[in-house]
Amino acid sequence: MSWLRRDVLLSLPLSVLAFPLESAKLHAESSGAWRLTEDSEPLVPDAKLRRQIFRALDAAQDAGTGATISHFKVRAATVLEIAGQEQVVLGGNTEYDLPEAIHGETSLLNHVTADYGAEVTRHAVRFIAFYGDHSGGAGSCGDCRDFQMASTDWEHLLIVSGQSLDHTVKVTRFSDQIVGERSFPEVKAEEIALAPGALEKLVKSAQEARLGGVTLFTTFRHTGAAGLAYSEKIYRAAGCDDAAFHYRYPIGGLLQQAQTERDYFLRAIVVSGEQGQWPVINYRDRQYGYEASSFNHEVGLPPVKLILTNGQGQYRMTTFEASLPRAFSTVNFRPEAVKEFLQTHRVDR
Repeated sequence: MSWLRRDVLLSLPLSVLAFPLESAKLHAESSGAWRLTEDSEPLVPDAKLRRQIFRALDAAQDAGTGATISHFKVRAATVLEIAGQEQVVLGGNTEYDLPEAIHGETSLLNHVTADYGAEVTRHAVRFIAFYGDHSGGAGSCGDCRDFQMASTDWEHLLIVSGQSLDHTVKVTRFSDQIVGERSFPEVKAEEIALAPGALEKLVKSAQEARLGGVTLFTTFRHTGAAGLAYSEKIYRAAGCDDAAFHYRYPIGGLLQQAQTERDYFLRAIVVSGEQGQWPVINYRDRQYGYEASSFNHEVGLPPVKLILTNGQGQYRMTTFEASLPRAFSTVNFRPEAVKEFLQTHRVDR
């Protein structure tokens, strides 16, 4: 994640360099120049925590990066208390080859775990601080949200954005980036604006997709998804695991099928889980859907409908925009490139 404004690049992933406080290249004390924005002050009433946040931002200035593709340096840090001593962990983004990267939040937290253990990561990481020229409003990418939820006390985790230009510090709650499936509005089938019979076809296709996939490690939460494009074609996929733990998500899978056929605009996606249960949609899969929905937005189409079914005639419906607050997509930071891409690749059907 990043807070460099250009929105999306704000989630450019970080590789981690973590060091104990005494061996890190740090400023011994905060310069005192950092100041919380007015709306951030109530979130950090504790003077000690404020000092730790400012110290982390000072330290993050020296974090190494490897932004070989984007050329955006993303620098992060946190301060832990271990056996009465403060320790600093630094992070810097590393990108490689294709547009892939070691994500900042994931790497940072993983390094804390490697040095101090999973329980420390879960209970001692109170904030993640990002240092940059500009403050931004974007949240973590979907994958990083999944990892933070799995590894930290995320309901109390703070996200800190320090702006070097004026030394203002914006603090938000990580939980503001989270929207659980049970908060998706329940709707009746007749309230879902699709052509007659389309919802039933999507549900059946998603349920049939779920019978496949690969579940050698996935002992629960296996899902299938089906998407209806404006071409009226239906694409579907199931979750697939592998020994390298590179899980392939169903929404991402069906979108890749559609986009391989140059079918870039979808009306709706239905996700199905175990009979009688509401499916869980990982935030990484929501990110894939958000990227696709941003294509719709670019050409003036409505957002892609995200529909959950419990297999018993009940539905929950939202949009990827609502399910992934403070998200970003390529449209946010390369709008002209997206416009040109869609003009040269789309096929009118």
